[in-house]
Amino acid sequence: MPTIITRGLGYDAPTIIITKIASELSGELVVEERLLATLEMLEDEVPVATITMPIPIVGSIVEEDALVGEIHTTDELVGTIQEEGPPMTTDTRLVMFLRDDRTLSLTVNVPDSTAPSGVLPVDLTGSKVWFTVKTRTSDADDVAIIQKRNTAAGGGDTEIKLTDAVNGKAEIYIVPADTATDVDPGIYVWDVQVTLANDKTYTALRGRITFKEDITKASA
Repeated sequence: MPTIITRGLGYDAPTIIITKIASELSGELVVEERLLATLEMLEDEVPVATITMPIPIVGSIVEEDALVGEIHTTDELVGTIQEEGPPMTTDTRLVMFLRDDRTLSLTVNVPDSTAPSGVLPVDLTGSKVWFTVKTRTSDADDVAIIQKRNTAAGGGDTEIKLTDAVNGKAEIYIVPADTATDVDPGIYVWDVQVTLANDKTYTALRGRITFKEDITKASA
């Protein structure tokens, strides 16, 4: 509850004390000003004053904070691969806390002018899929912050799982251990690379990911 003390424009004008009491009623902020007292300067050069016109205020102030949390578990990622024309990769930004779980739900498409949506899903059967997070794009894979691979790429279903390969769908799993020790808060680069069963390789998606520091470090 702030108290505002303000002086008049001249020595003859008294200083007044106003307190602002704020409350929330029906979702709207209501600010009520109550005059508590006035201060009259006894001497121009000496900061001495008397309080006149006291106005008693009876009541209490109760402050309450309502906490509403939301656990963000899944991000939808849609990538398009093509061999000709302008690049189809988009700069997708992700944000998450360190030491959290996150599932990235991936769909890979290919342009098709005959389809109503302009794209068709890529058949990922037999494909290799990588999800890589690095400090810089020029870093080697062996110093990547995070790298996930599906079974065909030498990883497993706990890293990247082809959930509906024929329709170009997969899930990428980020777990607390991935960011528990060696990842500092900051912005990093990432991409999804796909090598299809015909051995053609494409970058389906790329972007930036922001890792924010969490407060609670315990996980068990």
